[in-house]
Amino acid sequence: MNARLLLALFAWVLSHCSTPETYYSLSADGAIPSNASGFALGVGPVTLPDYIDRAELVFQSEKHRFEIPFERRWAGSLKESTTRVLGTNLARRLGTGNLYLDPWEPGTDLRYQVRVDIRQFHAVSGGDAILDAQWRIEDGTTHRPLVSGVAHLTEPVIGDGYDAVVAAESRLLTQLADTIAARFPSGR
Repeated sequence: MNARLLLALFAWVLSHCSTPETYYSLSADGAIPSNASGFALGVGPVTLPDYIDRAELVFQSEKHRFEIPFERRWAGSLKESTTRVLGTNLARRLGTGNLYLDPWEPGTDLRYQVRVDIRQFHAVSGGDAILDAQWRIEDGTTHRPLVSGVAHLTEPVIGDGYDAVVAAESRLLTQLADTIAARFPSGR
């Protein structure tokens, strides 16, 4: 067998042995309410640590080690998806369909703005998914802080595989929306 044919055969084998990329997306627990007449709620900015703000899913395999399976990717920006899912969940809990996600147009008349700084958001191999975040509800006009809090949340990964991890991470964003909504100013 000549070298060119052998090289071509080797390249063909490698191209057919690689794992295809799989894409994942976080999901809200329902749709935004249809009443656009509710109060104007702005969600964002939502910040993420650099170690997870990437195209690939990330999980913790040991106390000081993280794994990044390059063929398991987010279907879009994780930051945008996190903001969208959290915003949708909050709007549902607060009964408003008048939702704005960061970045919104300058001059948007918001009643409230929710800012979130996520510090941890990943699954632990053989364990739970975790989310640690600091959040703040502000007056949408003056940006005066009204309520703030810290959330340390866990959610079991039910089943095996990355689908189960993403489902657990989606449920964590539901828990975070519940936590924030429970502390929302009355008289909205």
